[in-house]
Amino acid sequence: MARVLRRLAQGLSVLWGSATLVFLIFSQVPDPARAIAGQNERQEAMDAFRRVHGLDLPLGQRYLRFLGELSPWGPHDTGWGLKAPSLGISYFGERPVVDALMEALPATLLLALTAMGLALSLGVSMGMALAWRGDGLVARVVIGLATLGMSAPSFFVAILVAWLFGVVWHDMTGLPPSGGWRVLDPFEGPQVAWHHLILPALTLGIRPLSVVIQLTRNAAEDVLAQSYIRTARAKGVVGWRLMRRHVLRNAMNPVLTAASGWFASMLAGAVFVEFVFGWNGMGLLMFRALEAGDLPVVMGGVMLVATVFVAVNMAVDAMYGWLDPRVRLK
Repeated sequence: MARVLRRLAQGLSVLWGSATLVFLIFSQVPDPARAIAGQNERQEAMDAFRRVHGLDLPLGQRYLRFLGELSPWGPHDTGWGLKAPSLGISYFGERPVVDALMEALPATLLLALTAMGLALSLGVSMGMALAWRGDGLVARVVIGLATLGMSAPSFFVAILVAWLFGVVWHDMTGLPPSGGWRVLDPFEGPQVAWHHLILPALTLGIRPLSVVIQLTRNAAEDVLAQSYIRTARAKGVVGWRLMRRHVLRNAMNPVLTAASGWFASMLAGAVFVEFVFGWNGMGLLMFRALEAGDLPVVMGGVMLVATVFVAVNMAVDAMYGWLDPRVRLK
């Protein structure tokens, strides 16, 4: 129980630091009321805008108000107690930021989970195969392509994939270069457009796939050099049975660590991929909000990504003991 509380305290401290940094960065932006309303707007309208969004308060009060809205404990309609955290109100349309993010989040989660599932399934399989029989030309080519995949910028890869598979080879693939995650069927209503998911998921999964291949290969080779593997071989356990029963589980710790970090970074890196493919998720929402100067939406998106990052890392920490009994959370 003490370990859980310590991990929870560490996670909350990371979130507090993220919230403070986000607030300080965006508090340096010039007057949003004048930037959004324009130079010809009446002073009374701009003053009303500042009052609604708390921009007329001193910096310290604005910071405390920002933390109070994020906190799950505070004043509500019936007094003090648990409440739903608030990320503020959008500058446009007076819409709660939480509603805008929750509307866009399912598309981004679908994209990130698909890309990570692709990276883990293919990456672990290929990494184990390379560790088992990885001394030939094929292994060198795969490692070279993995190194290239890690170094390629996501924005460049997204444009290249959209152009090649969605334009040049469209007659063969039948895949569109862009499109949202839902399409409107005239008879059945909104439907998930699975064929629109293929290219953005492939693009977003290339870099983590490359990392997982190399990590799995290196970790599996280290495990194969252990004494208990020689003992298992002496008992007649060989081939894929050896890899599956004795190597795979013991090689997963570094892969799991990398996967947790990559999943959280996917939510942030999805901005470029969603923009190129027109995927209506959280990344595209934040890009448009930043372009329009809608700072509450951008700040809320950053805090949501930070929260997911902390939650995923805490879950991974809890899984270490199951993967490797030698590991104990301290």
